[in-house]
Amino acid sequence: MKKENLNTINNSGFKAPKDYFEGLEDAILTQAKLEAHSKTVSFKVPDNYFETIEDSIVAKLNKPEPKVFNLFSKKVITSVSSIAAAIVLLFSLNLFKSTPTLENLDTATVENYILDEIEINELDLLIDTSELSQNDFINYDLIEIDDYIDDIELNDLYQD
Repeated sequence: MKKENLNTINNSGFKAPKDYFEGLEDAILTQAKLEAHSKTVSFKVPDNYFETIEDSIVAKLNKPEPKVFNLFSKKVITSVSSIAAAIVLLFSLNLFKSTPTLENLDTATVENYILDEIEINELDLLIDTSELSQNDFINYDLIEIDDYIDDIELNDLYQD
C-alpha cells in the first residue's frame, strides 16, 4: 500500500446529505425552543400546600360514616317470597284450565288411554257388572244368521 501525502489529497471522504442545509436553520431553531421549554418547571406545588395537607386529611377522616342499608332484610325477603307464593298458587289452581267433559273427548283418545295405561286385570274395574246381562249381548236369531251367510259370496271374502 502506498502512503499518500496529506497535502496531495483532494477528496476528504465526507459528504453532506442532499438538501441538508436547506432545512438546517429551522431544525436548529426548533431544538433551541424545545430546550428553553424543558428547563422551565411545569409542575408547581400550591403555596402552603405541605403546611395545610395534614389538617385536610384529618378533617376527611373525622367525617361520620354513611348509614348502610341491608339489601336483603327480613322485611324485603318475606314480602318477595309471599308475592312469589301467591303467583305460584294462582297458576297451580285450575282457574285458567277447562275441565274435560265427555263431549270434548275423542273416542280414539279414550281407546288409546285404555290400551296404554290400564292393564287387563284392571279392565273389570271400568265395567259395572250389575247393569250388564248376558242377554244384552246375545240377541240373535238363527234364521237371520243363515240368511246372511247364504248371501255372502266366497269371492267377496277372498282378497287378491
